[in-house]
Amino acid sequence: MTRELIQKILFEDIKDDLKTSDCIFVPGSTRTSNKYRTPASVELYKQGRSNKILFSGGDNGEYIEAISMKEFAVGKGVPEDAILTETFSTNTKENVIESIKVLDEHIGLKNIKRILICTAFYHIRRCHLTFQQYAPTWIEYSFSPVLDKTTRPDNWWNYENGTRRVYKEINGLIRYAKKGDIMDYLIQ
Repeated sequence: MTRELIQKILFEDIKDDLKTSDCIFVPGSTRTSNKYRTPASVELYKQGRSNKILFSGGDNGEYIEAISMKEFAVGKGVPEDAILTETFSTNTKENVIESIKVLDEHIGLKNIKRILICTAFYHIRRCHLTFQQYAPTWIEYSFSPVLDKTTRPDNWWNYENGTRRVYKEINGLIRYAKKGDIMDYLIQ
């Protein structure tokens, strides 16, 4: 697979439209949640992009990801009552499915018009397509692509771990597509 094709699949047309949302969705990650994703979501909250943050992630063998992210956010000044947690998921599909249940219970899906997805840049496409597969069709999405140091659209091929993450994400998209876990996505 060429670098140009990977760029199209993972990064093309992923931009922050700066719209407000009903909830900021942040899926967990064993290695980088509190290094990149959680701080980015806290900043979005403080900018007024939403009055709710949903941290999603279960037990990764070391800790419960959503609880760790919540504690970090509270420590940075986000009020506890502005935070929802989903603590059962262990992968992107489960993050989405279990988070939809939490959103329905605490906000009501009928009340949600827009979700702001805040995750690693290379992971946004799969999150978005998974939401489109499982969430109500009226929900719209905004993206806040979180940039790490080695898996950015402008440098991932220069780093062994960036290249590994990108190829793992491509394989995740293929696996999800084959199982019907994501919406079809046309690459132009």
